[in-house]
Amino acid sequence: MSPEEEVRRKADLDSIREWFAYNDHVRKKYLKVLETLSPEQLTKDREASFPSLLDISEHILWAYRLWIDERYSGVRLNETDSFGQKCASLEQLKSDSDRTNPHILEFVNNLQPQDLVRWIERPRDGETLRFNVEDMLWHLIEEELQHRGELNALLWQIDIDPPITSWSRWKKETGRGP
Repeated sequence: MSPEEEVRRKADLDSIREWFAYNDHVRKKYLKVLETLSPEQLTKDREASFPSLLDISEHILWAYRLWIDERYSGVRLNETDSFGQKCASLEQLKSDSDRTNPHILEFVNNLQPQDLVRWIERPRDGETLRFNVEDMLWHLIEEELQHRGELNALLWQIDIDPPITSWSRWKKETGRGP
């Protein structure tokens, strides 16, 4: 990699790390809102991408584990583990959050600029899934934002204000900006 390319990749990785930190911060705020809801509100089938508010929140965490552990690292997720399946309770979501959130940040903070251009190939459903690491990371950011928008709409339907946090508010809340 040329020195110019190295500088550009370092800047790209810094941006990705900042987005992951932002998502981590906001994900925790959504969990606090979910903690205020009744079990019935949390588990009601809302006919969305995943049935309940808990299931959507669990899916966000599961997607990170699937892509980071299985697709990037090649470590098969335990198929008998309930993780990523229907979320049974707020306690399960909190437990999965406690073990996944630090894992996500550790992963992205340990990446080096040259890792972004690394190509990964994994078998999937009789085909080969091929992606580069940078695309995987941006996909994970987009995946969470998509489902967070879905959570917003579902929370509004039950007259709950979601903890929408703009980029500038996050920077202020975390001391990263004015």
